[in-house]
Amino acid sequence: MQSRRDELGCDALCYGSMTSVRGALGLVGTAVIGRLSDRNDSLLAKSLGSVGKGGSNSGRRGCLLLGIIASLLGLIIALDDSLIGLWLSMIPGAFLQHNFDVFKSLLSEYHNDVEHVKNKLENEAEECEESLPIPSRSSSVGKLGMTVGISFMIGPMFAAGANPSFQSATYIAIFCTLVSGASIFILPLPLASSKPLCNEKPDSCETQQSNEFTLSKMIKLRTPKTRAAMTLLVIRLNMALAFHIFNTIWPASLKARFQFGPSDHARFMSFIGITYALSQGFVAKRMINALGTNGKVHCIMICCTMLGIGRYIAFHTDHLVVVYAAFLFIINALGILNTVITADTGTIASKNEIGKLFGILQASESAAGMVGPVLGGTISHYLGKDAPLLAVVGIYTFLFFFMSWGYDGLVLSVSRDERKEMKKSM
Repeated sequence: MQSRRDELGCDALCYGSMTSVRGALGLVGTAVIGRLSDRNDSLLAKSLGSVGKGGSNSGRRGCLLLGIIASLLGLIIALDDSLIGLWLSMIPGAFLQHNFDVFKSLLSEYHNDVEHVKNKLENEAEECEESLPIPSRSSSVGKLGMTVGISFMIGPMFAAGANPSFQSATYIAIFCTLVSGASIFILPLPLASSKPLCNEKPDSCETQQSNEFTLSKMIKLRTPKTRAAMTLLVIRLNMALAFHIFNTIWPASLKARFQFGPSDHARFMSFIGITYALSQGFVAKRMINALGTNGKVHCIMICCTMLGIGRYIAFHTDHLVVVYAAFLFIINALGILNTVITADTGTIASKNEIGKLFGILQASESAAGMVGPVLGGTISHYLGKDAPLLAVVGIYTFLFFFMSWGYDGLVLSVSRDERKEMKKSM
């Protein structure tokens, strides 16, 4: 895509404008899609959401298929050999393609269903001495993240090896998108969509129709859940800001120290992809299981330390091997941290609001994507080229103390209370 922009004469101003517009569309789109995915009575759920396995209305499936259509539309528009086509191709995906967040909501619902069945069976068999095993949320979230890491690995590797034209790469992307869409058709729905639980317990419908996770209510911090959500919002926003501020100086630093070219970037991104995949698929699960629930906060603090120190070392070293070694720790820490936060996010919201909560958190990251580059550039211009790096280290230092102070009391305590309430309701 970078070479495509160069061919069409998209200069720095053009690219900066596209980035800002993409961030603005993502800011609105993530919140809209998150809210729509929670509703099984919307027009989208009754139309697109009713197509597929089971035939029930599903806001999640409707949003997933809408994201596929948006991706296909953007790829088809991108085939137009013009700068206007390049601009227009970005719009559908930036606004409507947020399938990864919808998948995280679906995953959370699947786990809620498993826990619901487990608690029901345990209550029916009181003589059973051992607790029934259930899959770990962090393990499932890690596997989902692992697929993203693998795609980041395969894509650059294929591009570096095959060197396809832009048209050929676009056709391959269209084929992969169609395969993804076909998979969504056969995706089984969670009980929340296929068989609403409020039909079994009418008095629970009021709880399911709550509207707790709105930005205005989260800011007021009146309930434990809103305080937990606001804590996660602060964490996500600061992590995204750190990434975007660092990214304003990182590519130029690589080029200045190691004369990085397109093939070097492809190899580096492939390394990041495989490391992230292994981190979320294997390392995160084992690290969290080893430390246990009581050690989760310490795990988060270690990750913040590795992210801050790792970026500082990677920016200042003159040895490429040290850069790769530093990013080995950085990506593992990032994978573990994302796995923990995503898994805990899925435990604090009810099934009819989990999509909205993920949408708000993703919208905060989109906002950071708009503010971060500008903030990083401003800091670099007025305070020196090393100032953005110090700002990034400062952000991770803040997160270190913030999460050591409040993560257990504000987030994990709500997760524990939710599990207790679920057992009582059986």
